[in-house]
Amino acid sequence: MEEVAKRWTQFFWSAYSSSLGEVLQRAQRLSSRTLRTPDEERDLSDLLQACSGGFCIGGYLINDRTPCAFEILYDPTMTAPAPPSALPVGTINFWGCPNLLNRLIFGIDMSLIVAIFRSGKWTGTIEDLCHLIRPHTLGQPLHLPVREAIDWVHASIYTTIKMMKFSHLPPVCGGPVEIAVVTTDKKFRWVRHKRFDAAIG
Repeated sequence: MEEVAKRWTQFFWSAYSSSLGEVLQRAQRLSSRTLRTPDEERDLSDLLQACSGGFCIGGYLINDRTPCAFEILYDPTMTAPAPPSALPVGTINFWGCPNLLNRLIFGIDMSLIVAIFRSGKWTGTIEDLCHLIRPHTLGQPLHLPVREAIDWVHASIYTTIKMMKFSHLPPVCGGPVEIAVVTTDKKFRWVRHKRFDAAIG
């Protein structure tokens, strides 16, 4: 699986860097400057927002039914692809709109933590802040049967879609939720897949 993730990384990076070459050069110039004007800060932030992303590639091999997954992240300030990062079993990550689920589950997200520290009004440490937040977290499941894990994934995606729909933010996600599952005893299976006439309906 690691070899598959590495090959996909190279395949994607070749297309990404060639099609967005000028954008990447501009982002890299901006990120290399120690001092940036407010306009440059906004420009860099917009580039990071528009041209960053990632993939999660997981599964198992027929001759070794040990499941594993790898995270592949990219952004326009990178000059070369980052190597795939192995995800431990039980790791739960939210990609795309992570702040919404993190705020729901943990009561806060990393961008808000950074904003609190940058405000200059917080005099404690990050451990002090975490100590205040921890009693108010909802927690998240670590080990679930397959059917419950599918329900958890669907609930997370559906919640994100609805929160984005009724927020002031751009509706960057929506539409039918499609879910597939790969278990160590069976191959790829669709759990929910939109019909061919979904767009018409």
